[in-house]
Amino acid sequence: MDFALLPISKDSLEWQCSILKLGGLTVLLNCGWTESLDPKLLIPLIPHLQELDLIVLTHSDVRHLGALPYVLTKYPVSCPVVCTEPVCRLGELSCVACLEDREKYREPAEAYEVDDVLRIFMSRLTTLKYRETFRISVNGRVLAACPYPAGSHLGSAFWTLHCGSLSAVYLVDGTMRRGRYLDGVEVDRLRPLCRGSAQRWDVLVTAPVPSMGLPLPHGAHHKAKPSTSKAISVARTVREQCFLEETITALRKGGSVLIPADVAGWISEALLLFEAAWGQDRQLSSYPICWLSSVGDMVLDQVKTRLEYMGQEVLEAFESKIGHHPFVLKNIRIFQSLEELIASHPLNRPKVIFTSSQHLDGGDARELFFRLSSEPKTLLWLVGVAPAGTLARQLLEDFVLNYCHGKDYRLQQYLKSALPDEELRAFYEKMQEQASEPAPPPEFTVAMKAEDILSVKGEDPKVKEEGKTEVKSEVKAELKIKEERKEKKGNKETKESTLAAAKGNVLWSPLGWPSSRTAAFQEQRTESDQYGQILTEAELRLWKVQDQEGNKQSQSHAEGRIPSMVFTGIEVAKEEAAEWRESLREHFREPMHCEVREKIVKVNCKIRYLPDNTLEPADLTNLLQLASPRHVVLLPSRGNTSTGDMLKAYFEFSTQPEMNRPAPEVHILRPKDFPLQLALRSSKRKMQITNDLWPQISYMKSLDGVRVARLRGLTDVAKPELGPLDIDLEETAPPKLPRQGALFLGMGRGALRLSALQESLLGAEWSSEVDIGFQPPGPGHRPWSSRILQLGKAAIGFKSGEPGATPVLRLEGMPSEELFLARAALYKRCAVV
Repeated sequence: MDFALLPISKDSLEWQCSILKLGGLTVLLNCGWTESLDPKLLIPLIPHLQELDLIVLTHSDVRHLGALPYVLTKYPVSCPVVCTEPVCRLGELSCVACLEDREKYREPAEAYEVDDVLRIFMSRLTTLKYRETFRISVNGRVLAACPYPAGSHLGSAFWTLHCGSLSAVYLVDGTMRRGRYLDGVEVDRLRPLCRGSAQRWDVLVTAPVPSMGLPLPHGAHHKAKPSTSKAISVARTVREQCFLEETITALRKGGSVLIPADVAGWISEALLLFEAAWGQDRQLSSYPICWLSSVGDMVLDQVKTRLEYMGQEVLEAFESKIGHHPFVLKNIRIFQSLEELIASHPLNRPKVIFTSSQHLDGGDARELFFRLSSEPKTLLWLVGVAPAGTLARQLLEDFVLNYCHGKDYRLQQYLKSALPDEELRAFYEKMQEQASEPAPPPEFTVAMKAEDILSVKGEDPKVKEEGKTEVKSEVKAELKIKEERKEKKGNKETKESTLAAAKGNVLWSPLGWPSSRTAAFQEQRTESDQYGQILTEAELRLWKVQDQEGNKQSQSHAEGRIPSMVFTGIEVAKEEAAEWRESLREHFREPMHCEVREKIVKVNCKIRYLPDNTLEPADLTNLLQLASPRHVVLLPSRGNTSTGDMLKAYFEFSTQPEMNRPAPEVHILRPKDFPLQLALRSSKRKMQITNDLWPQISYMKSLDGVRVARLRGLTDVAKPELGPLDIDLEETAPPKLPRQGALFLGMGRGALRLSALQESLLGAEWSSEVDIGFQPPGPGHRPWSSRILQLGKAAIGFKSGEPGATPVLRLEGMPSEELFLARAALYKRCAVV
């Protein structure tokens, strides 16, 4: 089958992951996940991982690439992964932010860790620039993938895929509108004419537009009073104007504004809007703008260094104004944790808070909602249509669509508390013992018996069978006591005990001869780096105590007092407790007590809906009309079929005479459908030319750089190689080449005329060297027209036919420069179908 699409995600509005088979090659279209990080969602993907030839990523959020670290860590996937450079860097931060927001209030995720994310994004991904083609060859088939700007996020792209004569476009979550720092979708690359001819795309894969069957309001239902603030003047659209008006009104009434948004997506656009608004009106400086994110500063650093991926407006402003950068934010402060935010700005004071976790399912956004939702002055913005089953979707249906003013919700609250000191100390000692135990060599994997240990000590290894258990327990207790003594003493005592043990050995071996050590002998060696040997925890603790005692004694001598005991027992205990706790947090993950409680949350705050910057239904229709593919495939979505029905009705009942081509066929995928399979047929044929014919081919170059050659040979269906002609040209006339016409559509308002072509040809640079003018056909020479536009060896004219028939434009002549230049001028004023 030429084309097959298997959707892994049953709801493309929640997360996106699909398998595409094009021309025999398998491509994974995005590798997204939900914030729950549930491995059960990826079960349909696991059997196909060994078949993958390429993975393409379009956006930098968890919804499009969240499962990539899990898949590449847990399973042996060796195919290349391609994306743009901003998607790689910001996608890494999105996955890290998802893990850290989860670990703040819940148990750590078992799917992958932060180290896995860093390793995968730094070593496995191949970054590309816009319009840079990436090619792979598998079993003689070549697949070419190229990214183009999609406009919604920094570095987001739609991908064009070519395999032989088959072509496909993967475009999801783009935007056709120009934003504050990004341009929209590069529509010119979707037109069929951009490919050098009028050939249409075979398949365009896209996602449905978020909709719930009801008209969603653009902003707030209850229109706020016009604000007198100068900040409203920076708004470019009605959406931005409503956004600023509602926010400023809530702040002036003494309430806070909570805006949950994705860490690497739309939030950059919102930060630029609020930075411009607060810079325009200095009276708003008393209301702080806070961005609560553990990776917010790193996201800004990555965005600042990616100017080449931003829009033309930002580039022109950066070049015209020296030192001007849009993301040098002066009115926005970033906080790493909720405690840090509350310590700087208490929750009872009005402020604007941007948080992660757009759907309020976890992290600081959910905790802030619990604390601020009961206050009527608080304003909550819901950005975009959230997936079904999330808290944001419930609030959207109740407060925005059903005009609810207050409601109680029974929600789950995730709490995390520290363990008592006794449990932490026991955990720390256990982890220290595991870390200090050296790994046994491969040839001694079996644990030593009690008789071997006693033989090293010089005792009789023959012990009665009934007394073996007691001897083993005594040996273990004795070894544990010795280890504790070694930790309390310094490095000098450790070396002395090691030498004493070496002297007591039965087998003598020269010093510094490690190969002569027995299996029971363990030499105590300290680790070292480029500065010397690394001190142990006991040595560091002893060194700190001695250093502090020396400082205090010198201070007491200088003051004329007698030095006395500086540290009491309580102070030393506190010092030791702080040290082992710090060591626990530095070397091991500190265990926490996690619990889930049912909580009744009273929601009395104002909730408003704000559309995101993705495609709208009218935008998607216009985009598909411009691209004009043969097939349109809509990814599945639970409870959302309005987009597919709208597209089917539009292309079925609308007349498009200007396209002069059949309407695309729309395929709507359902969550429970089987994989979609299509047989794509193309008029192109692949022909192999024999080696003895290649040297005989001569090319002519046209104005646009296309090389043209005329080939005359013999072809056979069973043997599709083109070889030289074996017939005698003098005795037998060669077969005539087929001369089939093409349909030319004039790009102007009026009909195509020869006089207009003459003006175009006279404006060319070579017009002074060639005579261009109208001539009547000579006797026996071009009798097919009564008026011919002659230019050198080429002629253009309308072929005279039957009365009332459609006029046919004819261009003929010997292969020459004039013929190709005349054809190029004709293509500029017409569209070939």
